[in-house]
Amino acid sequence: METHLDEYLMMLKVEMNAANKTYKAYKSDIIRYLDFIKNIEGLKSISKIRQENIRGFVRLLSELCLAPSSIARMISSVRSYHQFLSKEKILNNNPSLSIFTPKQKKKLPIILSPEEINKLFETIPKDSILNHRDHLIIEILYSCGLRVTELCDLEITQPYFKPTINLDEDISFLDKNSKMINIKASDAKLLLSDDPARIAFENELNNRPGLLKVQGKGNKERIVPIGSKARRKLESYINTSRKKLIEKNEKHSAIFLSRNGNPLTRAMINKIINKWVTISGIHKKITPHTFRHSFATHLIEGGADIRFVQHMLGHSDISTTQIYTHLDKSTLKEEYKEFHPRANYKNSIV
Repeated sequence: METHLDEYLMMLKVEMNAANKTYKAYKSDIIRYLDFIKNIEGLKSISKIRQENIRGFVRLLSELCLAPSSIARMISSVRSYHQFLSKEKILNNNPSLSIFTPKQKKKLPIILSPEEINKLFETIPKDSILNHRDHLIIEILYSCGLRVTELCDLEITQPYFKPTINLDEDISFLDKNSKMINIKASDAKLLLSDDPARIAFENELNNRPGLLKVQGKGNKERIVPIGSKARRKLESYINTSRKKLIEKNEKHSAIFLSRNGNPLTRAMINKIINKWVTISGIHKKITPHTFRHSFATHLIEGGADIRFVQHMLGHSDISTTQIYTHLDKSTLKEEYKEFHPRANYKNSIV
């Protein structure tokens, strides 16, 4: 029954470049499925599997009261497995084609308001190495919209981190007579450090965003902007607090390290977030992913193009990003209800 399972798993890892978490989930799902086919349906060969056998498996999942999202993923695993068997000509038919995934209710994610984000930042003191690190973790999660695993995997080598200025650009500055002057960046760059044009050039450069190289799902690399404020904070952390942490274990290249100099794990970052949310007095169920939701929602509310947000989040399908447009519509309705005089009966003007 499990003759071709290893081949399927190899395809997931090599051809599909599945993330480790996805690989483990699909493997677990197919083992569970084949166990049902063999021990409950009583089939001895995968060639005997029919639509009614797969429907029986779906019914069992429903009877176990599993979450719709879990059932949907297991059905997806089964479909993927049968597609592989069909594509490789191991089986002549694909009995999973007419199996439909149950519809799931779309839940709007929990987000933090800009005020709550600021409150959280204000809660964390910068009086120690670890507090400096914790402050920056939340800054990067919110400023760049990273997944927690992407944050854990961030490496110290960042080829695009430093901001740049096109040398053909004009730099504006006030001369000694308070007159506004324009000069090419290429010329301003060559002047002495105390020259007003050179100072204007350096200020402009310092206020520009940099870029972070991020390793996303399925080992897909993407480049995301990091704002000047977050970039300067990250640079400060790398040159001070991280240097002290890495002294305890110099072999690691991860940006975010534990007190022992080891790379932080997802569980550790969850613990850090929970600690500061509790201290701040924010009464919401907050996870590292909440900052990603907040990042995307605030971009959409600010007028950002959905394609830009899709790239920033690393979504392969834009439909995944569209939930944030729904969230924005909810915000608009709340604003209308609160402030428009004819939004409800009690406040309406006759």
